[in-house]
Amino acid sequence: MIFSRIFTPSHQSPKPEKRMQAIENLSPDKAQEKTILHELAFNDEDPNVSLSALEKLNSFVLWLKMSQIAKQSRVKKVAELKVNAALLNEGDLSLSCEEKLSFLKETASPEFVIQLLPKMLEKDAALLRDDTLANALIEKVNKPSFTHYVFLEGASASLQTQLINGYSTISDLQKLAKKVSDDDLLSKINTRIDAIKEAQQRPVELKKQLTLTLSKYQALLDKSDVEVVEQKRREFDSELSGLFAQINLLTQEEHTEYKEKRERISEQVDRYLSRIRPGWEEKQLATQLANTQALCEQQLAHAIEQVSWLYDNRLCEATLADVATVNESVRAVEATLEQLARLGNEKSSEKRLKEITKAVNELNDKLERFSMQQHYGQKLLIKLQMLEDIATKITTLSAVKVQSGQTDANPAEPSAQVDETSHEKVTLDTLQAAFTEVREDYKKLSSEIDAIPKVLSERYKALINRVSAKERAQKTKQNEQIKNVRRQISVIDNLIGQGKFRVAISKFQKLENNYNEMPDSAKEQVEKRFEKTAEEVSRLEGWQSYLAAPRKPALVEEALTLASTEADDIKARSEAIKYLRKQWLSLTTTTNSSTTNSSTTNSSDDDLQKQFDDALEKAFEPCREHYSKLDEQRQQALEKRVAIIASVKSIDPSLPEAELVKIFDRAAKQWHAAGQVERDNYEQLKREWKAVSAPIQTKIQAWQNDNQAQKRDLVLQAQQLANHDDVAVAADEAQSLQNRWKQVGNAGKREESKLWSEFKAANDLVFERLKAERKLLNNVVNEKVDSLLSNIENIDTSSDDATFNESMARVREQLAELPKSQRSKVERKLNVVESKREAQAERAQAQAKRDKAQALTSLLKLSVGEGTEDKEMLIERLGKRWSGLFSQSDGCTRSQHDRRWLTVALEVASNMPSPDADTSIRSSVQLQMMTAKLEQGEAATASEILADWLSYDVLEVKDNALTQRVIAVVDAHPEVVY
Repeated sequence: MIFSRIFTPSHQSPKPEKRMQAIENLSPDKAQEKTILHELAFNDEDPNVSLSALEKLNSFVLWLKMSQIAKQSRVKKVAELKVNAALLNEGDLSLSCEEKLSFLKETASPEFVIQLLPKMLEKDAALLRDDTLANALIEKVNKPSFTHYVFLEGASASLQTQLINGYSTISDLQKLAKKVSDDDLLSKINTRIDAIKEAQQRPVELKKQLTLTLSKYQALLDKSDVEVVEQKRREFDSELSGLFAQINLLTQEEHTEYKEKRERISEQVDRYLSRIRPGWEEKQLATQLANTQALCEQQLAHAIEQVSWLYDNRLCEATLADVATVNESVRAVEATLEQLARLGNEKSSEKRLKEITKAVNELNDKLERFSMQQHYGQKLLIKLQMLEDIATKITTLSAVKVQSGQTDANPAEPSAQVDETSHEKVTLDTLQAAFTEVREDYKKLSSEIDAIPKVLSERYKALINRVSAKERAQKTKQNEQIKNVRRQISVIDNLIGQGKFRVAISKFQKLENNYNEMPDSAKEQVEKRFEKTAEEVSRLEGWQSYLAAPRKPALVEEALTLASTEADDIKARSEAIKYLRKQWLSLTTTTNSSTTNSSTTNSSDDDLQKQFDDALEKAFEPCREHYSKLDEQRQQALEKRVAIIASVKSIDPSLPEAELVKIFDRAAKQWHAAGQVERDNYEQLKREWKAVSAPIQTKIQAWQNDNQAQKRDLVLQAQQLANHDDVAVAADEAQSLQNRWKQVGNAGKREESKLWSEFKAANDLVFERLKAERKLLNNVVNEKVDSLLSNIENIDTSSDDATFNESMARVREQLAELPKSQRSKVERKLNVVESKREAQAERAQAQAKRDKAQALTSLLKLSVGEGTEDKEMLIERLGKRWSGLFSQSDGCTRSQHDRRWLTVALEVASNMPSPDADTSIRSSVQLQMMTAKLEQGEAATASEILADWLSYDVLEVKDNALTQRVIAVVDAHPEVVY
């Protein structure tokens, strides 16, 4: 023990200096001494001793540990500096890349990483290009600011995309966007922001659509049409199935709520349908029955109409096709009746159906008889044509008689007509006999036909009326002649009885002429009376000179006749009265030598005078009444003109001229239409009218003269515009002149129309020039448009971008010169060319993708010993990105999943099937992808999975099966190699 006290090791000396000297003699290569150094480094109280021991050991791990646990600030600070220097390759400690990465990922604290990483990046800017390291550091620190720093200071493009897609808050992405200047990254950030917004809005929209659809679903409970309900129900079920496919966007509670609501509504609709279906089906059956009955009625009406048409319009010329068509309409009624029998009839409609059946049977009977009826109808038509021919001949022969003036009494030649077939003369009596015979035959045939066609009946009726009219006309004429002759005989007999022998003899001459013009059949009726009167007149012819003297009785008779007739023409009656009065005064009183007869003669003259005066007075009564009415009308016209003068006198002359013209023109029209007055009164009224209208007319005339001057000036200006150099300016000026013309008042009736004609003609010249110029301009524009369209046609859409853009720019420059209305046609053509160019580019891009995919599959085959193509050419076709993935076999770049898992993931992402042996892996892959989509907004794409698969490790023969599966995916979906 004494020796132990005397010989205490120097490293245990209480003096720090000795312990430091002992450290210099200790070797870390010896296990015992290394232990002593560890003890001194971590447990010695003197910081110099601890630091000396650490320097002797010179281990990164020990320096790191000391930096973490050191209680003395100096030791801790020195240890931290040593660690930092080692990581930055600045001290005597050297660390491999693996050690540094391992330290950062596993050992370094988040605060240390935040502190040291910027310095390490200054030494090695590519440090964060390792996506695995960057992801590990981001996960370790777990701060948005650090994530932003990694994103901005060295993260690879794929990691940047991954980080962008990993953000779930818009505010973080917006902060990141403020620090990014790359357009591609900004686009990705904005796309992610839009995706987050869309993802946030998606549940809201889904709930709205679910609520709306379920509401519509439930609204079916208010509809009474089972067919509509079932149709809408199928539509809503299909729509809800599509919406429920996105139900994972909602919470579990919301999911359950909507599912229960859907089931509840579906059950309600089921119960509702089962309740209303029997009544609805009954109603549908009733509706169908009613519709069928209505159809039957409609078809029956059509069939009846068709059969009637066949009989009425086509009896003589009907074809087999016509009969077949009509027969088909009857068969349609029978088919509908059979359908009604199958549906069952209501008792209330049985009677009507029996009536329809009976009507159909009648129609069938008519159709069966149609052939025989048609035979009779054709015969009837022949008879009708014969009647028409005979009637035409009768009419023609009667017209010839009238024109030649022949009568039955004194014919110049017997009335006859030469028949064109027999060349024999046919008389009117013969024609009438033939007409009667054929008419009887027509009636017999008519009795054999059920219903004579309306056309034939009308033709028959027309010819009968024509022949009857001729007969009636002849009979009427004959009756008129008989009546006229009888009246003349009566007049002559009366004249003879009255002693008016001269008049009787003169009237007998006319009677004789009329009698001679009568046919023999008419003469027989008046022959006895005529012969008797003729004998009387013959007996009086010797007394003709004596009878001519006594004119007064005749004048009295004429006066009486005039008084008894209606006064149609007042002026003619007045003239007739004056003439009779003049004739009467010209006669002298008849005197006899016998005194015994003197008193008798005077008495007779007085009676004749009184009769004559009374007759003329009676004849003049209508004239007196007429003239009295004229006096009343003149008085009314007088009062009206006085009132018009008073109204004009009350007009305020200070009124505006335009209004004054309207008022005065209205009064002037009333003045001219007021009617006639007595000449003396009219002259006085005319002077008053001129006196009151003169001031107004003077003012109106002055105003119209001024308007005339203004409008003449406008006419001159319009005429000058016709020679204007700029026709467009001239047209604008012409429109301006037209507006000014409207503002100028009336220039008087005569001048207004004349000036307007001149003004309109001048304007028409201007606008015709404008129209011609525009037409010429349009022709020029159209030619330019056609030229541009031709140039567009000549643009080669397969040329390089510079040539194509130059050609398009050249056309667009010329396009700016066209009017807006003409541009659209050229712009549409340009759009077509651009669309064609884009389509070619898309096809080229698609072909490039296919070529790249084919090159990748060829390389994959070469990697497993298949194929003979040139590898270098395939790599060149594939491009640097994808070909570079083949050489990435470093463990630092490997995926966290093996190649088999990646193969299944690629098949899932491409919707390709996987072998049955990989079913469990496929389920795991689908679950992870769904989780990633829900948490991060999107899952890995097929292209990203393919990149991981290629960069996983060097392909070997054992990977041949997996390689073949990947080749199948690439062949089916070449777009994954983009």
